[in-house]
Amino acid sequence: MNEDLDNNQPAPIWNYRYEQFFREVHYNGKELDAAERMEFIAVIDETITNHSEGLPMIKHILESIKQKKDEFHEIQRTLVSVMQFTVIAMIDSMVISKYFILADKDYDKRFLRGKMKIILNEGFKKLYGFDERTRKKSEWKRLSTILKYFPEIIQRQYQDLSSLLEKHSNTSSWWKDVRDVETHMDAEKLYESRCKEIIESEVMMDSLKLFDTFFAVDCFLTNMHACVNNILLDKYLRGELKDE
Repeated sequence: MNEDLDNNQPAPIWNYRYEQFFREVHYNGKELDAAERMEFIAVIDETITNHSEGLPMIKHILESIKQKKDEFHEIQRTLVSVMQFTVIAMIDSMVISKYFILADKDYDKRFLRGKMKIILNEGFKKLYGFDERTRKKSEWKRLSTILKYFPEIIQRQYQDLSSLLEKHSNTSSWWKDVRDVETHMDAEKLYESRCKEIIESEVMMDSLKLFDTFFAVDCFLTNMHACVNNILLDKYLRGELKDE
Protein backbone atom coordinates (compact mmCIF):
# COMPACT_ATOMS: atom_id res chain seq x y z
CA MET A 1 0.00 0.00 0.00
CA ASN A 2 2.84 2.37 0.84
CA GLU A 3 4.35 1.80 -2.61
CA ASP A 4 1.00 2.67 -4.18
CA LEU A 5 0.89 5.93 -2.24
CA ASP A 6 4.50 6.75 -3.16
CA ASN A 7 3.58 6.43 -6.86
CA ASN A 8 0.26 8.24 -6.52
CA GLN A 9 -0.44 11.61 -8.10
CA PRO A 10 -2.68 14.38 -6.78
CA ALA A 11 -6.26 14.01 -7.97
CA PRO A 12 -7.30 16.59 -10.61
CA ILE A 13 -9.81 19.33 -9.86
CA TRP A 14 -12.11 19.57 -12.88
CA ASN A 15 -13.45 22.87 -14.16
CA TYR A 16 -17.00 21.69 -14.89
CA ARG A 17 -19.47 23.75 -16.89
CA TYR A 18 -22.25 23.24 -14.40
CA GLU A 19 -24.79 25.24 -16.37
CA GLN A 20 -25.10 22.36 -18.85
CA PHE A 21 -26.87 20.32 -16.15
CA PHE A 22 -29.49 23.01 -15.57
CA ARG A 23 -30.78 23.59 -19.08
CA GLU A 24 -34.53 23.58 -19.37
CA VAL A 25 -35.83 20.76 -21.57
CA HIS A 26 -39.37 20.96 -22.90
CA TYR A 27 -41.63 18.11 -23.95
CA ASN A 28 -41.68 17.80 -27.74
CA GLY A 29 -44.50 15.27 -28.06
CA LYS A 30 -42.25 12.28 -28.75
CA GLU A 31 -42.98 8.95 -27.03
CA LEU A 32 -40.51 6.09 -26.72
CA ASP A 33 -41.13 2.99 -28.80
CA ALA A 34 -40.54 -0.49 -27.33
CA ALA A 35 -36.89 -0.70 -28.40
CA GLU A 36 -36.11 2.80 -27.13
CA ARG A 37 -37.83 2.01 -23.84
CA MET A 38 -35.67 -1.07 -23.23
CA GLU A 39 -32.55 0.83 -24.23
CA PHE A 40 -33.46 3.54 -21.75
CA ILE A 41 -34.00 0.93 -19.02
CA ALA A 42 -30.53 -0.47 -19.73
CA VAL A 43 -29.02 3.00 -19.29
CA ILE A 44 -30.90 3.43 -16.01
CA ASP A 45 -29.67 0.03 -14.75
CA GLU A 46 -26.08 0.91 -15.61
CA THR A 47 -26.43 4.29 -13.89
CA ILE A 48 -27.86 2.69 -10.74
CA THR A 49 -25.04 0.13 -10.67
CA ASN A 50 -22.30 2.70 -11.19
CA HIS A 51 -23.49 4.96 -8.41
CA SER A 52 -24.56 2.31 -5.90
CA GLU A 53 -21.13 0.66 -5.98
CA GLY A 54 -19.70 3.56 -3.99
CA LEU A 55 -22.21 3.41 -1.13
CA PRO A 56 -20.40 0.70 0.93
CA MET A 57 -17.18 2.74 0.77
CA ILE A 58 -19.01 5.88 1.92
CA LYS A 59 -20.48 3.89 4.81
CA HIS A 60 -17.03 2.53 5.69
CA ILE A 61 -15.48 6.02 5.74
CA LEU A 62 -18.23 7.40 7.99
CA GLU A 63 -17.88 4.45 10.37
CA SER A 64 -14.08 4.71 10.48
CA ILE A 65 -14.10 8.40 11.47
CA LYS A 66 -17.12 8.28 13.78
CA GLN A 67 -15.06 8.78 16.95
CA LYS A 68 -12.60 11.27 15.43
CA LYS A 69 -13.56 14.81 16.44
CA ASP A 70 -10.61 16.84 15.18
CA GLU A 71 -11.07 19.60 12.62
CA PHE A 72 -9.92 17.59 9.61
CA HIS A 73 -12.28 14.70 10.28
CA GLU A 74 -15.20 17.05 10.93
CA ILE A 75 -14.61 18.44 7.45
CA GLN A 76 -14.38 14.93 6.01
CA ARG A 77 -17.50 13.79 7.86
CA THR A 78 -19.57 16.70 6.54
CA LEU A 79 -18.39 16.17 2.98
CA VAL A 80 -18.84 12.40 2.91
CA SER A 81 -22.28 12.49 4.54
CA VAL A 82 -23.47 15.02 1.94
CA MET A 83 -22.07 12.71 -0.72
CA GLN A 84 -24.04 9.82 0.79
CA PHE A 85 -27.30 11.78 0.60
CA THR A 86 -26.59 12.92 -2.96
CA VAL A 87 -25.82 9.44 -4.26
CA ILE A 88 -28.87 7.86 -2.59
CA ALA A 89 -31.16 10.58 -3.96
CA MET A 90 -29.78 10.06 -7.47
CA ILE A 91 -30.22 6.30 -7.27
CA ASP A 92 -33.72 6.51 -5.82
CA SER A 93 -34.87 8.85 -8.59
CA MET A 94 -33.56 6.41 -11.19
CA VAL A 95 -35.09 3.33 -9.53
CA ILE A 96 -38.59 4.80 -9.40
CA SER A 97 -38.17 6.10 -12.96
CA LYS A 98 -37.26 2.60 -14.08
CA TYR A 99 -40.36 1.03 -12.58
CA PHE A 100 -42.54 3.84 -13.87
CA ILE A 101 -41.35 3.04 -17.41
CA LEU A 102 -41.78 -0.71 -16.86
CA ALA A 103 -45.28 -0.45 -15.35
CA ASP A 104 -47.91 -1.81 -17.76
CA LYS A 105 -50.97 -1.32 -15.55
CA ASP A 106 -52.69 2.05 -15.49
CA TYR A 107 -53.04 2.30 -11.71
CA ASP A 108 -49.44 1.19 -11.17
CA LYS A 109 -48.21 3.96 -13.44
CA ARG A 110 -50.33 6.60 -11.71
CA PHE A 111 -49.17 5.41 -8.30
CA LEU A 112 -45.49 5.48 -9.30
CA ARG A 113 -45.83 8.93 -10.85
CA GLY A 114 -47.16 10.24 -7.54
CA LYS A 115 -44.40 8.64 -5.47
CA MET A 116 -41.82 9.99 -7.93
CA LYS A 117 -43.06 13.52 -7.21
CA ILE A 118 -42.37 12.97 -3.50
CA ILE A 119 -38.75 12.12 -4.28
CA LEU A 120 -38.45 15.12 -6.60
CA ASN A 121 -39.85 17.56 -4.06
CA GLU A 122 -38.22 16.16 -0.92
CA GLY A 123 -34.92 15.54 -2.69
CA PHE A 124 -34.51 19.11 -3.88
CA LYS A 125 -35.84 20.52 -0.61
CA LYS A 126 -33.21 18.67 1.41
CA LEU A 127 -30.48 19.41 -1.12
CA TYR A 128 -31.05 23.16 -1.42
CA GLY A 129 -34.48 24.21 -0.15
CA PHE A 130 -37.21 26.53 -1.35
CA ASP A 131 -37.17 29.31 1.22
CA GLU A 132 -35.01 30.69 4.04
CA ARG A 133 -36.23 28.10 6.54
CA THR A 134 -35.54 25.04 4.39
CA ARG A 135 -32.26 26.43 3.05
CA LYS A 136 -30.87 26.80 6.56
CA LYS A 137 -31.41 23.06 7.04
CA SER A 138 -30.21 21.99 3.59
CA GLU A 139 -27.23 19.83 2.70
CA TRP A 140 -25.95 22.66 0.53
CA LYS A 141 -25.88 24.93 3.59
CA ARG A 142 -23.87 22.31 5.48
CA LEU A 143 -21.21 22.47 2.79
CA SER A 144 -20.90 26.24 3.26
CA THR A 145 -19.64 25.66 6.82
CA ILE A 146 -16.47 23.92 5.56
CA LEU A 147 -15.93 25.93 2.38
CA LYS A 148 -13.29 28.20 3.94
CA TYR A 149 -10.88 25.24 4.12
CA PHE A 150 -10.91 24.72 0.35
CA PRO A 151 -9.03 26.50 -2.45
CA GLU A 152 -10.41 29.37 -4.50
CA ILE A 153 -11.48 27.17 -7.43
CA ILE A 154 -13.78 25.17 -5.12
CA GLN A 155 -15.21 28.29 -3.53
CA ARG A 156 -15.88 29.78 -6.96
CA GLN A 157 -17.59 26.61 -8.16
CA TYR A 158 -19.73 26.61 -5.01
CA GLN A 159 -20.90 30.14 -5.78
CA ASP A 160 -21.59 29.24 -9.42
CA LEU A 161 -23.64 26.23 -8.39
CA SER A 162 -25.44 28.22 -5.71
CA SER A 163 -26.67 30.65 -8.37
CA LEU A 164 -27.87 27.79 -10.56
CA LEU A 165 -29.60 26.04 -7.67
CA GLU A 166 -31.26 29.28 -6.59
CA LYS A 167 -32.62 29.82 -10.07
CA HIS A 168 -33.70 26.18 -10.24
CA SER A 169 -35.59 26.43 -6.97
CA ASN A 170 -37.71 29.22 -8.43
CA THR A 171 -38.54 27.61 -11.78
CA SER A 172 -41.47 25.65 -10.37
CA SER A 173 -43.07 24.42 -7.16
CA TRP A 174 -41.14 21.17 -7.62
CA TRP A 175 -44.48 19.37 -7.55
CA LYS A 176 -45.25 20.33 -3.95
CA ASP A 177 -49.01 20.00 -4.50
CA VAL A 178 -48.64 16.37 -5.63
CA ARG A 179 -46.16 15.66 -2.85
CA ASP A 180 -48.65 16.97 -0.29
CA VAL A 181 -51.61 14.86 -1.42
CA GLU A 182 -49.45 11.75 -1.84
CA THR A 183 -47.97 12.19 1.65
CA HIS A 184 -51.13 13.19 3.54
CA MET A 185 -53.35 10.60 1.82
CA ASP A 186 -56.34 12.89 1.35
CA ALA A 187 -58.37 10.37 -0.65
CA GLU A 188 -60.45 12.84 -2.66
CA LYS A 189 -57.52 15.04 -3.62
CA LEU A 190 -55.31 12.00 -4.15
CA TYR A 191 -57.75 10.50 -6.62
CA GLU A 192 -58.09 13.79 -8.49
CA SER A 193 -54.31 14.12 -8.69
CA ARG A 194 -53.83 10.61 -10.02
CA CYS A 195 -56.58 11.07 -12.61
CA LYS A 196 -54.51 13.68 -14.44
CA GLU A 197 -53.34 12.55 -17.87
CA ILE A 198 -50.09 10.61 -17.90
CA ILE A 199 -47.60 11.73 -20.52
CA GLU A 200 -44.76 9.30 -20.03
CA SER A 201 -41.95 11.31 -21.61
CA GLU A 202 -42.98 14.44 -19.75
CA VAL A 203 -42.91 12.58 -16.42
CA MET A 204 -39.45 11.25 -17.22
CA MET A 205 -38.18 14.74 -18.05
CA ASP A 206 -39.34 15.82 -14.60
CA SER A 207 -37.35 12.97 -13.05
CA LEU A 208 -34.25 13.79 -15.11
CA LYS A 209 -34.48 17.39 -13.90
CA LEU A 210 -33.73 16.15 -10.39
CA PHE A 211 -31.11 13.62 -11.51
CA ASP A 212 -29.18 16.19 -13.55
CA THR A 213 -29.26 18.61 -10.62
CA PHE A 214 -27.86 16.00 -8.27
CA PHE A 215 -25.32 14.88 -10.86
CA ALA A 216 -23.96 18.43 -11.04
CA VAL A 217 -23.67 18.49 -7.25
CA ASP A 218 -22.04 15.05 -7.30
CA CYS A 219 -19.39 16.34 -9.73
CA PHE A 220 -18.71 19.25 -7.39
CA LEU A 221 -18.47 16.95 -4.37
CA THR A 222 -15.98 14.80 -6.29
CA ASN A 223 -13.81 17.88 -6.67
CA MET A 224 -14.10 18.64 -2.96
CA HIS A 225 -13.23 15.04 -2.13
CA ALA A 226 -10.20 15.23 -4.42
CA CYS A 227 -8.98 18.22 -2.40
CA VAL A 228 -9.33 16.25 0.84
CA ASN A 229 -7.48 13.26 -0.64
CA ASN A 230 -4.75 15.53 -1.95
CA ILE A 231 -4.25 16.90 1.56
CA LEU A 232 -3.85 13.34 2.87
CA LEU A 233 -1.45 12.45 0.06
CA ASP A 234 0.60 15.56 0.75
CA LYS A 235 0.78 14.69 4.46
CA TYR A 236 1.89 11.16 3.59
CA LEU A 237 4.59 12.33 1.18
CA ARG A 238 5.90 14.68 3.87
CA GLY A 239 6.17 11.71 6.22
CA GLU A 240 3.36 12.69 8.56
CA LEU A 241 1.28 9.53 7.99
CA LYS A 242 3.96 6.84 7.61
CA ASP A 243 3.64 5.66 11.20
CA GLU A 244 -0.19 5.58 11.28
